[in-house]
Amino acid sequence: MTKALYVGSFDPITNGHIDIMKRSMQFCKQLAIGIGINPNKTTMFDEQERNSMILQTIVKEFDFLHSTNTSVASFQGLTVEYAKQIGATILIRGIRSVSDFEYEINLANINKVLAPSIETIFLPTSPDLAVVSSSMVKEIAKLNGDISRFVPSYIAERIHSKFGFLKHGKTEIGADTIDRLREATVAIEKELGIKPKDESEK
Repeated sequence: MTKALYVGSFDPITNGHIDIMKRSMQFCKQLAIGIGINPNKTTMFDEQERNSMILQTIVKEFDFLHSTNTSVASFQGLTVEYAKQIGATILIRGIRSVSDFEYEINLANINKVLAPSIETIFLPTSPDLAVVSSSMVKEIAKLNGDISRFVPSYIAERIHSKFGFLKHGKTEIGADTIDRLREATVAIEKELGIKPKDESEK
C-alpha cells in the first residue's frame, strides 16, 4: 500500500494546501500530513492548534474513505527520516512558481542522497490558488482584509480571532470595540436606573 507524506508548517492551513492534499489521494492509498516543528521559528498557531485545524479540515473537506486514510502528526528533524519512521515512500511537494521549483528540486536531490528509496513528487498548485500562501493570508488578516477566498470559513474565523476580530454577521468588529460597547451599555443602564440582570436570571 503506497503511503505518501506531505509536510509543511501549516500556519495556517490554506486552500492551496487542501488542493494538494486532495489531489495526492489520486495516486496514494494513505496520506500522512506532517506538521514540521522548528523550535527556533515563531508561529501564529501552536502545534496543537495546527493539528486541530488540519483534522477539522479533513473531516469537512474530505470524503469518508479519504478521511479514514489520512493521518496528522507533528515531527522535528529531517523529513526523510520521519518518512522512514512512518513507512512513507513518497514525498509530496506543492509548486507555486519557478522560484519554488528551483528550491524544491535542490531539496529533492538532497533527500534522494539521504534516502534513495524515497521518491519526491511535485504537484503544481491549481492556477486559481497559485498566489495563496500562509504568510500572505496572515498579512491580509492582520489588516482585517477578506481572506474567504484563500482559506475555509472555519479557518478564517480562527485567524481573525488571533488579531482580535470577531465575526458579527457580515461585519468584522474588533474585540476591544465590543468591550467598549459593553462598557457603554452598562453606563447607559446605570444612568437610566436600570438594574443589571443577575447571572441566575440570564
